Formats: sequence, C-alpha cells, structure tokens
Amino acid sequence: MRPVSFLAGIAATAFVLALATIALTVWVDPYRMYGTPITPGWTALKPRIYQQTGIAKTYQLERTAPRTLLLGNSRVEIGIDPESPAWPPTAQPVFNAAQDGRGLPTALAMLREAIAVRVPDTVVLGLDILDFLQNPTPPRTHRPPPGADARRLLVDRDGRPNPQRAMQIWRDRLATTLTISALYDSIATLLDQNPSTSDTMTPQGFNPLHQYRAYVARSGYYELFDQKAAIYQAEYSRLPHPNFAQPFQYSSFRYLRRIMVLAAKHKIRLILYIHPYHADYLEMLHQVGLWPSFDDWKLALVRVVESENRLLSTEVPLYDFAEYDRFTTEPVPPPGDHRSRMQWYWESAHYKSALGDQVLARIFGGTKSFGSLLTSHNIDGRLANIDAARLNYLNHGQPETDEVLPVSARDASR
Repeated sequence: MRPVSFLAGIAATAFVLALATIALTVWVDPYRMYGTPITPGWTALKPRIYQQTGIAKTYQLERTAPRTLLLGNSRVEIGIDPESPAWPPTAQPVFNAAQDGRGLPTALAMLREAIAVRVPDTVVLGLDILDFLQNPTPPRTHRPPPGADARRLLVDRDGRPNPQRAMQIWRDRLATTLTISALYDSIATLLDQNPSTSDTMTPQGFNPLHQYRAYVARSGYYELFDQKAAIYQAEYSRLPHPNFAQPFQYSSFRYLRRIMVLAAKHKIRLILYIHPYHADYLEMLHQVGLWPSFDDWKLALVRVVESENRLLSTEVPLYDFAEYDRFTTEPVPPPGDHRSRMQWYWESAHYKSALGDQVLARIFGGTKSFGSLLTSHNIDGRLANIDAARLNYLNHGQPETDEVLPVSARDASR
C-alpha cells in the first residue's frame, strides 16, 4: 500500500471514530450539557454528572430560565426538590442551582447568571453556619483570574456580558465529547441506570441522593450517622469560633449583602432560611464549643438583614429551622437495624426532601408548626426557647410539637 493511501486510511478511520464518539457522548449527555432528550432505561439517570457540576448547573439553568431559583450548598441541593407539591403553582419553573461544597460566592454568581437569562421572581437562599465559620478578612483589592465556572457564565463579576464565554463553551464542548473522560462517563452512564442506587441530577438541578438509599439498605442509618458524625467532629473542631460582633469583617456576610443588593436592584423576592439540622448535628456544635458562635451568627444575621432591609427598602424574611422539635429530633435506628427508614434525614447535616417540603410549607403556605420568622423583637426569646427545648430533649427525649404537616404523600424514604 502506498504511504499516501495508508495515511489517508488512518485519517479516515480517526475521523469516523471521532464522529462516533461525538454522537455517543451527545446522545448520552452524561453531564446534561446539551439537553439531549433522554432514552428511558439508557440515559435517564446521570451517575457521572457530578464530575462536571459546573457544566451541569450552568447550562441546565439557562435552559430552564427559572421563575424561582434555589441557592446554597449541598443541604439545599439535596433537601429542596424543585418538583415538590409544596411549591405554589406560580413558582414554576423552579431550578436548584445549589452546589455541594460551595458557599455564597457561588450563590452570587448563579444569581447573576439567572438574572442574565430571565430575572427570577423569587430566590430562596439556604444559609449554613459552616459557610460563616471563618476568620475575619479584609475585602479583596485584587481579583484572581476567573476559573472555568466563571468563564462559562453569561455575565462577569460586574454583571457585564462575559467576553470569555464563547471560548469556554468550545472548551466545554471538547471536554464533554472528544475526551477519554467523556467517553468513559458516557459508557458508565449507559451501564448504571438503577433508579434505586445510581447517582443522578434531575434536569431541575436536584440531587435525589439515590446512593444513600443503597448505603442505608446495606449498613443502616446508624452507621451513616456515626460515620458522618466522626467527620463533622474532626472538621468542626479545627474551625474558628467567631462572635460576629462586626459581621462585615467576614467575607460571607459581605457576599450576603451583595446578594441582597442585587435582588433589590432587580425587584426579586429574596427569602433566607437557616437549615433544619438534626439534633445530633446541633449537639455536635455544643461538643466542639461552637454553640455560642451559632447563637451569635443568628443574632448577626438578624442585624444584617434588618439593616439592609432599611437601606434597600426591602422586606427580606429570615426563617430559622435550626431547633429541637419533632422533626429535628427524629430517632436514629439502633446499630444493626438495616430495615428501619428515617422519614426526615439522610444524616445529621442533610435532610430529605420530605423535610424540605415542610420548610416550603412554612415559607409559602404560612403554616406555623415548624420554624420561626426571626426578627430583632423575637430573636432573644427564640434562642432561649431553643435552649429550653434542648434541655427537655436531653432529659426526656423527643420534645412535643404540633402535628406533622400533610404536605405530600410521597414515599418517606425520599
């Protein structure tokens, strides 16, 4: 065979293989970048999507153009279902833009992105004490160059059209088609379509946490709580113990203020809430000496929110679900029990969407049997009541509260 023919054959083979790879990866769409229609039983679940969370969240948000936006970290991503029946009909479409391990800087960036697509009517932001346990830092005078997650957004940090986006889109297209990782993740997606155990992210950005179902079926809730407790104990023991006397010395409070300013500028209804941590998590805060910081954080949040409301002429509410009540003191099955199921929690820091439904019912339904709307007039009494409920819980077991709200008839394992 002549060299020219040989080289032409190699080139033709490579071209065909490249086209086949592109066709496969776009059809499977393991990161939901392209929004390819699913093939039931083959591509419905996306077990490798969290290898490219930034790609998945950004492009899904743009396709959804949400009327309601969810922001926060993994507690929101796992705990608040955009398809919950507790949402008012006017809230849809809802998109969950929360991301595991990300704090308020990412929340601000995703809010900017949503505004660039279509200004949402409502934004619900979950506030986590972990994002605020930091040392005081001065505002940055030098901005580091944007990473890939920032380069793919429609707007930059100043809200102007992002000149780096077009190039990043091509990088993303390459990364999600003509790479070994994309090919591997596409094949893994085809081979892992078990709705009981496969990781996935819904088109609305929600993480149903299927993999935890498999874990608790194998090892039980006690084992999961115990393992997570050891991790949290070690992690939180090393964190600062701030008193938040001057909140804006902490970067997270500065980002919260920027989120409030941006929402007010675009006349977006902003709702803030503190997560319904399990009692075991609250006890962990006591054990590592962070409970005073936890109380001080709530006090600082009330001061900041009310101050910004006055300056911006807004009425941003702040709900607190971190208490000792019928929900948060749900008993953990004993060691060795692999059959019992918990209704409200996966483990102490992550609640199920069933409890997220109760949060939504409080915020949007006006029910009063769970959580409290924090203000400067009731915060001191609220903190005292939580302390009293804790003592009752430690001395007598599960505290008495109002009935569980009949939000939905969904499987309690969700």
